Amino acid sequence: MNVLRKGLIYAMMAILLLSLAAAGCIGKAETGDTSPNAQPTTRTITDMRGVEVTIPATPSRVVDISRGLVDEVMYIFGLDDTIVGGSFYQGSVKPGEYVWDDVDYTVNTYISMVLMPRLADASEVTNVGGFGGPYGGVPKVETVLSLEPDLLILRDFGGDDENTSNFISLIEEVGIPVVVLKYPDCYAVPSPDSIYEEVRVLGAVFGYEESAESIIVTMKSRVDTVIERTSTVPVDERPSVLFFGAPTWAGDQGGVGVAFGTGTIEVAFLNSVLHGCSAYTGSGRTLVSSEQVLAMDPDVILLPTWSGYHPPRQLYEAAYSEIADLRALREGSVYALATTPVNSQRLEFPINLMIAAKALYPSLFDDIDLGTWIRAYLSDLYGTDEAMIEEMVDALMLAYLEIA
Repeated sequence: MNVLRKGLIYAMMAILLLSLAAAGCIGKAETGDTSPNAQPTTRTITDMRGVEVTIPATPSRVVDISRGLVDEVMYIFGLDDTIVGGSFYQGSVKPGEYVWDDVDYTVNTYISMVLMPRLADASEVTNVGGFGGPYGGVPKVETVLSLEPDLLILRDFGGDDENTSNFISLIEEVGIPVVVLKYPDCYAVPSPDSIYEEVRVLGAVFGYEESAESIIVTMKSRVDTVIERTSTVPVDERPSVLFFGAPTWAGDQGGVGVAFGTGTIEVAFLNSVLHGCSAYTGSGRTLVSSEQVLAMDPDVILLPTWSGYHPPRQLYEAAYSEIADLRALREGSVYALATTPVNSQRLEFPINLMIAAKALYPSLFDDIDLGTWIRAYLSDLYGTDEAMIEEMVDALMLAYLEIA
């Protein structure tokens, strides 16, 4: 950080600190009312770092850096109008940005922006940046301070790296409480349980514990259905699965696509929820050659959102002729998952688990009509009308799944 920028940040901190102190907002743990029915002005919660954080009893100006999950939960709580800033891609999504064989597969939008159009409006909500993704670089402390929030919630991928730690320290030094959630990839073994815990912490933050538990039950009931049915499959009958990113730039860099391996959320959930076997035994996300993919020869290929949305037909086209001998291509066992912008696990993550479960084990899930199941899940989760559900279905690009 250069000297000029550092000086600007600390000057702004000093001004905000003085204004907050004058208003009596810093370190205030009492109500100022000694009557028996006085309500507390703060509460103390434990975030996912294990840190006790004292926050306003009723936060009214929230900055959430979360890539969608916090936005969605706050919508269900009925508190989305308190969001004043966060990580939001507010550029317009223009049709025609990703076309394959004359069909437009341009990713539509985040579910949270379907639910809350104000998040896409820079005059309503400020994009403060994010730790990765299309948000204009790392979060800007001075931008956060200018919003005068009484709470900042951080869920982004940053985890414990230096940029994140410095950012948190600067915000906390001004007296703004920071609640940290932990995305599944912050753990050695990513698990749906960490997503449930994130929702549970948010329930404690806003005093909506019962509503949080209802969200968890809605998600967990769907995930448990997948676990219960697939866990009975004998180990030697479990299909080999390749999570395959198919960006159009892979060929320019000497590969055919990106293989997802150990340490990724997708493969962790494949092991613990779907009970399949990863065809790629390496770690992380790696650009692989056609020879490597042919050697894996997976039973099933799943296409997550990776550098754009990619439909199954993309792999069946001539551009992938070098891997045309793959069994999955010959047998039509390539399936697209619903769109997940910035590849982030949000409240709709059970949808992709069910899509994958039907791809891996069609006979175990032949009683489930995917479209009906997904719409029922969205209805139970968000309690919205049919028109809104259809907008969410469009945003997930379910029309292009090409799955029975």
